[in-house]
This record gives sequence, structure tokens and C-alpha cells, in this order.
Amino acid sequence: MAKDDQADACRHGRIWRRVMAGLGVGIVLLLILHRPILLAVGRQIALRYASRENLKIDFRLEGNPFARLTARNVHAFPTGPSAIESIDIDQLHVDYNLIGYVRHGISHLFDNVEARSARIVFNPSKAPLRTRAPKPHLKLPRFFPERFRATDTTVIVRNQPYDFVAERVDVELDPRRPGELRIATLQLQSGDNWAAVSGQTSYTNKNLIIRDVLLDEQEQVHLLNIDASRIDASILGIGLNCTVGGQLSASATLSETQSSLNAKLNVAAENVSWQSLNKFLVFPESYLSGEIERLALDGSGIIDQPRTWSGTLSLRMSDVRRPELNLGSAVVLGRHRSGQERISSSWRNGVARHNRRLRPNTNESGNFRHRT
Repeated sequence: MAKDDQADACRHGRIWRRVMAGLGVGIVLLLILHRPILLAVGRQIALRYASRENLKIDFRLEGNPFARLTARNVHAFPTGPSAIESIDIDQLHVDYNLIGYVRHGISHLFDNVEARSARIVFNPSKAPLRTRAPKPHLKLPRFFPERFRATDTTVIVRNQPYDFVAERVDVELDPRRPGELRIATLQLQSGDNWAAVSGQTSYTNKNLIIRDVLLDEQEQVHLLNIDASRIDASILGIGLNCTVGGQLSASATLSETQSSLNAKLNVAAENVSWQSLNKFLVFPESYLSGEIERLALDGSGIIDQPRTWSGTLSLRMSDVRRPELNLGSAVVLGRHRSGQERISSSWRNGVARHNRRLRPNTNESGNFRHRT
């Protein structure tokens, strides 16, 4: 009986050793083979996603699927209605943190993103028609990698009368040291263009600052700030200080609500001509001419709920003209509270006068006083 028990113990020991050996071999094979398998799976996911967007894409994928990936010779073109006209990238490298993504969301997914020799062309007029949701949920962008670098990158947006073009862009955003922005050619939708545009950058704690961008003597960006340091709290800050003939500064703080965005806005301008603003805005040429001698605007409210808006406005304009009107000059003073509006206007050398007072619970918003 003792010999039988000993034989059974030996047999169980051999079986257990074989199981452990097989498990070890499986782990070794998994470590050896998981990379090509997972890379193939990742490629198929990318191809499937692209086909849903009416795109055909081709690329070579390499790297460690758990930490970093590099896509080489990326080429994409539409197979149907699509806002993307073409994508060509020699190399796109991404370092990512899956643990950070699981703990904190997409804002902590990307550690480093690098693009080299890229050309991306958008054509919004070719975008497919989509069923519009009854009320879209407005959200803040979350793509703010810890580090970003683009080399020899061109972005084109098809438009009328001219395309927006940022050609051969070089930019590095590194939280550990200042960087530089260089653009070989910059063209706006108005057709105005500049060559050899450059500026300084910093990116500490995801607070992007671009300063000292000289377009020409009349147009300069002294400071552009996109502050995503509080994006985990669903807050994004934007600031601009520039010269467009005169001085223009603006700042905004956006925060997410349950279904929309709450905004706090401040705008100030002195001696700015509408002709200069028309270069950067989407208004048609000669839509409005004249000069903003002084503008001060403070407001807040939920973006898509006008009843929540409140603020103050002070505006002095001169030589205000439209193709069908010559309004002369005016001073506008206003105060707006949610649900109430009072408007009275008078234009010097103009052709129209009107007074209006709106009561609460109307569909219109604003509380403005205009005086000569």
C-alpha cells in the first residue's frame, strides 16, 4: 500500500511539473508572439474605424502595443463623403499611458506625440450629411499630450474665396524647456498671407503659450494662451493679446456643465478697423467698414442658453459703413441681465433710430442702451 501511495505521489508530481512547464512555454510564446498579433489587431481596428469615416488608409505599424506605437508611410483618402481630403504622414510616433487613461481619462493617455513630414487636407464642404441630434452635448477638447512635436507639417482647409494654409510648420511643445514655432507660409481665408512666420512657445503643466508672432507691422500676436492645466476639473482658459491695426485683447474661461459649456468672456479693443478684423474673421469682404475706437465687453452665461447670458458692453465706433448704409458714428452702452432687455439707439449722421424694451420671458436677449 505504501509503495502504491508513493507511486501516485510521483505520478502527480510529474503531471504538475508538466503543467508548469507547459504554462511557462505558453508565457514565453506569448511574450514572443504577442507583439505581431496585437499589432495586427490594432491595424485592423484602425482600418475599420477609417472605413466608417469613408476613408481608405494604409500604413505600417510597429512598436510595443502596451506603451508606444509608430505608424510609418501613412496614406489616407476618401472613398465617399468625408471632410478629410487626404492624409500623408511619413512617421507618426505616440507614447501613451494606459494606466493613466484608466485612472484619469483621455487627458492622461498621451505622453508624447510626434509627427514628421505630414500633409493633411480638410474639405468641410465634402462632409457627409448627418442626422442632427436634438441638442448636442458641448464638451471641452481633451487631447492635450504631455509633449508634442510636429516637423515639416502642412495643414490645408479648403474654403472660399481662399484656402486656409499653414505650410511647413515646425513646433515643439515640451514642459521642460521653451520651444519655437516656425511656419514657412501662412494664408488666411481672406487671401492675406505671410512668409517665414515665427514665435516662441512654452508648455508648462499643459499651459500652452505662444508669444511674439510677427506677421507684419500692423498684425502681431503678442500672446496666445490655451491653458489646459485644469482640464481634469473640466476647465479651459483662452487668452489673446494682439495688434490688428489697433490693440485687441480677449480672454475666456470655459467650464463644462452637465450638458453644455459655461463661458466667462472679456474683450477690449482700441482703434481697431473692421477691415483689419475681416482678415481674421469669416465675414464677407466689405461686409462692414469703419473703426472701433473703443470696445469693452464683459459677459458670462451658458453658451447655448441665451436666457442665462448677462454682461456689460461699451462701444464707440466711427465712420461705420455697409454697402447699403452709412451709419456714421455712434456710442453704445449696454447692460444685459437674464430674461430682460432694453435697447435704444441713435446714430450720428445715420438714417435710422429705434427704441425697444423687451420684457422678461421673451425669446430675445440683451439689455443695451445706445446713445450718440
